[in-house]
Order: sequence, then C-alpha cells, then structure tokens
Amino acid sequence: MSILTCIPAYNEGKIIREVVKKCFKVSDQVVVCDDGSTDNTYEEADAAGAHVIRHDRNIGKGEALRSLFKFAAHSKNDIIVTIDGDGQFLPEEIPKLVTDIEQKNADIVIGYRFDDATDMPNYRRFGNKILDRMANMATEISVRDTQSGYRAYSRDIIEKLDFKINGFGADVEILIDAAKKGMRISEQKVTVIYNTGTQTSTKNPISHTGEVMTTILEKIAIKSPLKYIGIPGIITILIGIYFASNVVIMYNDTGYFSIPFTLVGATLVVTGLLLFFMATLLFSVSKRTKKN
Repeated sequence: MSILTCIPAYNEGKIIREVVKKCFKVSDQVVVCDDGSTDNTYEEADAAGAHVIRHDRNIGKGEALRSLFKFAAHSKNDIIVTIDGDGQFLPEEIPKLVTDIEQKNADIVIGYRFDDATDMPNYRRFGNKILDRMANMATEISVRDTQSGYRAYSRDIIEKLDFKINGFGADVEILIDAAKKGMRISEQKVTVIYNTGTQTSTKNPISHTGEVMTTILEKIAIKSPLKYIGIPGIITILIGIYFASNVVIMYNDTGYFSIPFTLVGATLVVTGLLLFFMATLLFSVSKRTKKN
C-alpha cells in the first residue's frame, strides 16, 4: 500500500530537510505545509524533494492539517501519515505505525509516546494526562495519547473527517469527530525525542494546554450538556442549600448570623442554577440541530 507522509511545519528550517529525507525512505510521497514560517522552512523542504504547500501567514496547526488533507484527498496514496516537523518523532517507525491499517484493523492509528518518555518535562507529562482524561470523556473511548501528532489514516476516511479548530486543538477535535462517526482507532508505541537540539514547541505550554482544553470542554458541553454541566449544576445547588440551611440552623440555635456561610451558600446556589439553565439550553439547541 502506498504511503503519503504529511508534515505541518512552522519555522522548522534547521531540521525539516532531515525529516523529509528520512520520510522519503519509507514513504512514496512527502508533502509539507509551511504554515507562514518566517525562516527558510519552505526552501529547505523544497530542496529535500517534498511538495510544499505555503500559507502566506501563520494560521495554526489545524489549518495546516486541513491543507495537507485536501492534498491527500486528491492523491492516489492508500495511507496518510502525519508527523510533526520538529524531529521529535522517528520517520523510520512509519512502517510500524501503518500496520493496523494495512491489515484493515483500524481507520486511524495513533503513535503514543509515554511508556518510556522519561525525559519529558514533568509539567508536560501532567498536563497531557489531564487533557487525555478529558478527551477520553468527550470521545468515550480509551486513548493513551490524544495529543500525539504522529498518526496514520486510511485515505478512505480523510474526506469524512470534519474539524474546524485552527490551532493545536485540531488533533483532539479529529479524534472526537472520528469516534462520533464510528471510526476504528488503535495505537502503536513510538519513540519520542525531546532533546533534539532545536526548539520543539512554537507555543507557550500554558497557552497550548488552554487551547486544547477549551476545545475539549466545548465538545463535551455540546455532546452531553445534561451529563457534564447539568448534573454538576444540581450538585452545586445542593451544596449551596446545605450551607444555607446551616446558616438558618445556627441562627435558630445561637442567634448568630454567619455572613461568610450565607455568601458561600448564595454563590453556590446561583452558580448551580446558571449551570443547570445553561445545560438545559445547550440540550435544547443540540436536540433541535440533530433534528434539522
């Protein structure tokens, strides 16, 4: 089966040529999307023999993936592999990544990183685990590494994927959409190198995490608003009522009126009501949208 390797890249001029050359050893075709780089990423990728798509300005990884998938949809290759252009992943592991698709056991294969990634910074490991848990809630599937950009896709499902996020949240949005449409998702352990000698992240980790988390919360809220917003709202209301009742009991027994407990109870009740009404509204909108 023929393989097209797709590489989203932003300011990876120092290493993109090496990544492309390694990809060619195990791929039939390589395409790079230069997402508005201000260095020589375009020239280096082109010199390495890749077909290069160039964005006039930096829009984000999601837009780069959309451009790459459009190219892939018009290609004649059977399997589409996405790999980051920063050199963290090993292109020589592509044959292992595509095995499940070749054997028709999966539609998407994720290269997961964490079993022996001992050199991963602790803050990144912790943040990724939180995001993975949240993403699994949204997809209702168990995936160990929802943030990995090293993936293989069957060409047949590329045109069926629908994702709108421009930034790093696109990786999670793709999985949520794939799970919703019943696509088969599997994983393969891959090697990851964090000390590549060059900067491997083009975005502040806090901003990155916040962007992905916002995407997941949005999908969770739209998919199951009563479960993930309505129930927490009811629980918050009950806790607020508990505080309020304690204020009344204390006043009857001692004549002391606790202002702090009153403020806490009132805040919790109001917050819970807002969450419950928001869940009801989202549920109505979601139901009407599905009906239309």
